[in-house]
Amino acid sequence: AGPSIPLFYNLYRDRCLEFDEIFAWEGLQQDPEKWWGPVPAFLKPKINFYNFYIEENSLEESIKGEKEPPKASVLRKILETATEDDFVILKVDIDGGPELEVVEAIANRPELSRLVDEIFFEYHFDYDGVFFGWGKDVILKNKNVDDAIGLLHRLRAAGVRSHFWI
Repeated sequence: AGPSIPLFYNLYRDRCLEFDEIFAWEGLQQDPEKWWGPVPAFLKPKINFYNFYIEENSLEESIKGEKEPPKASVLRKILETATEDDFVILKVDIDGGPELEVVEAIANRPELSRLVDEIFFEYHFDYDGVFFGWGKDVILKNKNVDDAIGLLHRLRAAGVRSHFWI
C-alpha cells in the first residue's frame, strides 16, 4: 500500500482516532498483489483504492467552484462523501498533478473547508535552488516559500489545520 497509509493510520490510532474509511489514489499502475499485500487484513475493508490519476478543473475554476468537477476529482469525492461531522484528513502529494487546484479550492471555498479538518501538503515550490528530491518537472514555477506559507496560513484561517509534508 502507499507508504504513508500505515504511518497516518498509526499516528491517529495512537491518539485514539480510528479511521472509518481511507481513500487513496495512485496514478501509476500498481500490481494489486504488491499494493494490497502489506495491508493488514483488518484495514483492507476500510481502504478505497483508486489506481488512476486524479483530475481537477483549472486552478481558477477549482477555486470558484462554479463548474462541476470531473468524475476523477478529489474535490468531488470530498463533496459527495464527507459530512461536517466527519473528521477528514487529507494528504496532498500529487507529483506533477493538480495539487494547487485541490488545496487552493479548499482554502477558498467554505463548502470544502468546512469538510476538511487537517491537510498535509507537499508544496513543490522553488526554494532558491535547494533540491528536496522532487523532480524538476514537478516544481511549481513562480512559486516560492512565501507562497507556500501564505497558502497554509489561509487554510488555517479557514479552520483547516495545515502542515507541510516533505
